[in-house]
Amino acid sequence: MKLRIQQLLAVAILVCAFASVSRAEFLLKDNDRVVLFGDVSFGHSFAPEWFSQFMRTRYPDLKLEFYCLAKSSSDAAEGNDRYPAEVAPLNPTWVILSFGLDSPQRQAFNQARLDAYIKEMSKMIDTVNASGAKLLVLTPPPPQESKHKSLQAAQYEDVISKYADALRELAKSKNAEILDWHKAGSEYKATLDDDAGANWTKRGLQPLGLSLSVAIDLILTRFGAEPLEYMLEADWDSDKATASFGTIKVTSHDENNMSFDLTDVPVTLDMNARGQIQARTWPLSKWCKLIFKINGMPPGGVIVSAPDGKNGKPFLQQQFQVGADMSQIGPLASNEHVATLHNAIRTKLGQCSKYRETMTRPVPEPELEKGYELYRQADKELMIAAQKIENRTPSRYNASIKIAKASRSQIPVPRPMPKGKTPAKPAGPKPAVKGKSGN
Repeated sequence: MKLRIQQLLAVAILVCAFASVSRAEFLLKDNDRVVLFGDVSFGHSFAPEWFSQFMRTRYPDLKLEFYCLAKSSSDAAEGNDRYPAEVAPLNPTWVILSFGLDSPQRQAFNQARLDAYIKEMSKMIDTVNASGAKLLVLTPPPPQESKHKSLQAAQYEDVISKYADALRELAKSKNAEILDWHKAGSEYKATLDDDAGANWTKRGLQPLGLSLSVAIDLILTRFGAEPLEYMLEADWDSDKATASFGTIKVTSHDENNMSFDLTDVPVTLDMNARGQIQARTWPLSKWCKLIFKINGMPPGGVIVSAPDGKNGKPFLQQQFQVGADMSQIGPLASNEHVATLHNAIRTKLGQCSKYRETMTRPVPEPELEKGYELYRQADKELMIAAQKIENRTPSRYNASIKIAKASRSQIPVPRPMPKGKTPAKPAGPKPAVKGKSGN
């Protein structure tokens, strides 16, 4: 009997343990202020745009402020100088540090310079901890030295690897939590083909969409965020349509056409922007899916469009039977409300860039120093106000979709399979590539 009780207790403990890790608690709360503070690693608008857009879409009732204070050509020492004036006044509840790409100054490895970097990062970690804010530390992401001669000459990938190793050891000694962007980025970059890899960095150092999406993936995972999965489903033979949230209504329907009105549809991540990043090679695609499935479709395929927009590419019958991801292709990806949202965010980010330029611009005349200080202060206030513009932009929108039966000439002809190979299972459509991100 005693043995049986022990066995039952052991099972109960295991069940509780699995239950505790099966679903992470969402860490962000109302009125949290998240500050991403760093160097060139977060000097691009992709990161704050994707993070803040996801948060407002997935958690529309959450009152959250997010600030990205990144500056190119900024080492950890300058970060410590900037912190009291830029970060501290925001009274952040979370600080995410990302320094290291600029600290080696694009030169070959130098131990003294690495030691100075670790000393400054130790000081910054202490400053954040003393403020009472929760801290996450990102290791610097892998660069792409082949894209720039000076980085190649310095063997910069190996240099940054050493900085990442040293930062891991420092964080361990200070009991600070590391998000290992360098490790995750290196592993992910190794899976890319040459064409996708070209979009990894700008001039070999500044991370672009694919690299930044790895970092945002790490941050969303750590915060315990849950993916946005939105399902639209309709029957071709009837006027029935359902949506997992929001509403969908069939407005017209005949044997060749079907139109829908959508209300309160979530704004998804802008997967088609920035050079038409392929969803299959984009880490953030798992966080935001808007699936449209049509049952009982006629043979062949259909053309999907917005009523006032251009026609999209044809969809084969089996693609809509398994569900086409409309957040990555089609009218929902380029809806005017989504474009308005993105423009508002970019306006905010543009103000941040203006502030950065003001801070680094030298005073032309000594007697203008006081005036320049007032100018910088005004630009700082403008930047802070502009960052809050996202709170006034929608996380839901209304849209219309039209589906028309494709003619025989519009349906793509499948290519013949080489001998000895079996056809792959049908997959969802891939977005058309119109250019490369970051160019």
